[in-house]
Amino acid sequence: MSKPAIDADPWVPPSLEGVQIERKKLKGFMRRSDTIPLIRLLLSVLSISFYGWLYYISWGTIWVVPTVILFGGTMSLFAYSLSHECAHGTAFKSRWLNETVFWFSSTLFGQEPLYRRYSHAEHHTYTWFWEKDAQMPFTIRQKVNLLTYLRWYTSLEYHYLFIKIALLHAFGRFSARTREFTPETELWPMQRNSMIFVGIWVVAAAVSVYFQSMALVWFYVIPKIVGDMINMTYVGTQHFEMAEDDLNLAHTTRSIKPNWFIDLYYWNMSYHIEHHFAPTVPFHALPKLNEEIKDKLPEPQGAIPITIDVYKAMRNRHLSIEKDALEMPTSH
Repeated sequence: MSKPAIDADPWVPPSLEGVQIERKKLKGFMRRSDTIPLIRLLLSVLSISFYGWLYYISWGTIWVVPTVILFGGTMSLFAYSLSHECAHGTAFKSRWLNETVFWFSSTLFGQEPLYRRYSHAEHHTYTWFWEKDAQMPFTIRQKVNLLTYLRWYTSLEYHYLFIKIALLHAFGRFSARTREFTPETELWPMQRNSMIFVGIWVVAAAVSVYFQSMALVWFYVIPKIVGDMINMTYVGTQHFEMAEDDLNLAHTTRSIKPNWFIDLYYWNMSYHIEHHFAPTVPFHALPKLNEEIKDKLPEPQGAIPITIDVYKAMRNRHLSIEKDALEMPTSH
């Protein structure tokens, strides 16, 4: 395991030991586009809308179960992943298009855009360094029981925090941690955005009550709750139960086996080690980046085997936190 360097000055973000790419080739991978993401955006929206129609016509039948899983799962993966790609500024070549879609996808995902952007930048700077990574929910140093994992895998904890943070930020109440990773000039825009987000939620609820409509519940809330379980299964493969305070991304981060259907909505985040290695490479170039460095990466597994391994690691750690608490898990 790499020696932790949490107090290093200047800080060097985590990377892959022994992996280098020719500068000219890397610049080629970093080339952005408007056409490629617009095509994917159109395919995603049209197909998810079709799944929503299937879900609608299946009400009252047994087919409502698979269709709500299909509709909710693809919608949640799409919202999370597109918001994430836009947070990096790599989704589209045109900045105005990137920021417009960032707002749309973040609203669908449920998290205010600027907080998402700056907390995620901190995640890349301090990937899986406890008390430094702003998106690290728990540590292998602590006993984590099944209930804690379930709160995250169902996204209940996720959305409770989204709502809590948006409400606090709407009133200008920023934690010391948020102030650390957010430029001071962005605090007011973050507060303004949070006020807009809270306003959207209140108006949507008020309109539903006024018209006595359950459309928001049937077509957003229920599919989102179902879909978030699928989304968090994939998000959980990225770092859960991996090594901590380690500068080598091969120890802290996982890629999973690519799947063309999942990756359409996951925006190629199956290549997660590759993404952390070069965060400015857009989603559509990650398969090419993988081809360049795959011989130096751990062999990827599927999301289900990894989730089973994560659960086993959690269970064993809950039974005995003292034994090998910081031992690097096997690569997945």
